[in-house]
Amino acid sequence: MMASGLAAGYKDLCAVVIDTGMGHTRSGLAGAERPQSVVPSQGKEGSILTHGVVTDWEGLEELWHRIFYHELAVCPEELAVLATDAPLSPIANREKVAEILFEGFGVPAMLVMPRSVLAAYSYGHTTCVVLGSGAGTSYVVAVQDGYALPHASFRLDLAGYHLTIYLGQMLAACGTQLPIETLQHLKETFCCCDPRHTGHRLQDEFSRCPEALFTPEVLGVPGQGLLEMADLSLQLCGAQPSNPPLLLAGGTTLLCGFAQRVAQDLGRGHPAAAPNRQIAAWLGGSIAASLDAFQGSWLPRDIYTESGPNAVYRHCF
Repeated sequence: MMASGLAAGYKDLCAVVIDTGMGHTRSGLAGAERPQSVVPSQGKEGSILTHGVVTDWEGLEELWHRIFYHELAVCPEELAVLATDAPLSPIANREKVAEILFEGFGVPAMLVMPRSVLAAYSYGHTTCVVLGSGAGTSYVVAVQDGYALPHASFRLDLAGYHLTIYLGQMLAACGTQLPIETLQHLKETFCCCDPRHTGHRLQDEFSRCPEALFTPEVLGVPGQGLLEMADLSLQLCGAQPSNPPLLLAGGTTLLCGFAQRVAQDLGRGHPAAAPNRQIAAWLGGSIAASLDAFQGSWLPRDIYTESGPNAVYRHCF
């Protein structure tokens, strides 16, 4: 933690929150209710992330350059930056994020935090289980007192993008070829996780598509489905019927019937499902980075300069 005097200095800085997901990157000033900028997470070679983890670092730096100087029109040398991290991603990635922000953009302070913890903050919780699913990855993470519990955290490399491709394959098998943008719209509009709520002409394809989240072997992904992960995570953190609360995060959890399916299969009542949960991680970061109590958590540039990239492990959650 920083000394109280240094922390007070950072209180006067503006902070930017950047949530880079596989589909889009959301960014904006801390304290805002919604991100100021939402742009595709694309580099010259395509998506800069694979399964929610950065694989194109040059593309990420170029994307953030555009966000700082054009989308937000801010000077990064005058800003503290809070960046998000995918659950169970390689911890060495945090070193690279610090290197880009300190050495590439000259920020005075930064921090990396898991999306799961920030999503919890967006609901006003510090102890809970977060079930998230975005474009590139899905996860279940138990959070206790603001920290993710590794032994009760699970990740599934199957999410919204993969469902879109799966829907396209099923429709193509029926003789219907559609562009990816149309498939995504159809998925978001008609796919339903609760078969009792379906009633459209192509009911079979639209109900089978999201089922891959719960039975991933249909897409050749081994291991447990998302609800099995949630059940195990709840057991491992000693959950009672309504404690800790189960929270939904990420755009794919907005699919029709998702919350109802979770409640039905887990048998513990409906999960908390904020209508804006597709921005839960960014919103949690916006809330956290604007709090006085948070200001001592930043990793300052001078500590990074003295200790090198390893300094992130003493400051990043």
